[in-house]
Amino acid sequence: MPLDPPIQRIIDLLAGHRDPNEPPGTLAERRKLANATMLLAFTGRPDDVTATDHRIPVSGGEITMRLLRPAGLPAVAPVFYFIHGGGWFQGDLDTAEVELGPITAQVPCAVALIDYRLAPEHPYPVPLEDCVAGYAWLLAQHAELGLDPDRIAVGGCSAGGNLAAALCLVARDRGLPMPCAQLLDVPGLELVRMDVEGDDDPNFGGLTAEACNEFFDLYLPADVDPRDPRVSPLCEPDLRGLPPTVITVAEYDPLRGQGERYLTRLHEAGVPAAAFRVLAHLHGGWVIPGTVTHNLVGDLRAASVRRALTGTLAP
Repeated sequence: MPLDPPIQRIIDLLAGHRDPNEPPGTLAERRKLANATMLLAFTGRPDDVTATDHRIPVSGGEITMRLLRPAGLPAVAPVFYFIHGGGWFQGDLDTAEVELGPITAQVPCAVALIDYRLAPEHPYPVPLEDCVAGYAWLLAQHAELGLDPDRIAVGGCSAGGNLAAALCLVARDRGLPMPCAQLLDVPGLELVRMDVEGDDDPNFGGLTAEACNEFFDLYLPADVDPRDPRVSPLCEPDLRGLPPTVITVAEYDPLRGQGERYLTRLHEAGVPAAAFRVLAHLHGGWVIPGTVTHNLVGDLRAASVRRALTGTLAP
């Protein structure tokens, strides 16, 4: 199946401006370019949304959490805790708002975004522990922030989906209150090096197995087992006790099979879960405006968050 035509046009346009012989650049240059490219897809923050940044102490420093609060929320509001993607080595609070989409205009909830520290300067387990620290901070500060601690849904995209899934496992095992749902967009759930030679999927210019292997190497120190369940939630032998889950995967994505296998594992563990495969799309390609899929996948996420926060996601 060919790509969604608007996505194909953008891929062709980007390819026409890229010299295949040009070296990839420094990490700082790659981050700057990737973030700037992502921001081109930003449709803007609604005028009635108030954004406040909060500093959270963590081991070895501080991180920032951004709270988005639409006007008209109740004094004690539910919250969607969203973790940005970027291969664990790029992305920030601004790109998180792009990935998030217009959900503050679709769901009556607050949104919390976490600026976790990035690999390779801060490899595993720092990004995960930062995300856990942000979740624990929301629970501890809920009264001051006007948030409902019993209605916190956790979600993330790509590397953020990995961190969201691992956060739920950590919450379960450390006795933290469990999020009311986990919403995983194109998540990486098994960070074992992929067989590049055996990759038979057509390459339309999106995420590749080779790029995944690079990102895994940036995130994981040499002495960390990539099959550690806190690295690779798909390797967790016991998934019981996790919250209701919604997984979205893309047809042309080397991570697609991981998300679909995770659905099977969750079902086997008795966890209510659903997954959606978006055809004719690359890894997270629906973030790009101008496609039918951009709107519909955003609606799907909004419906999932709304049902999670009202307790109607699972029977």
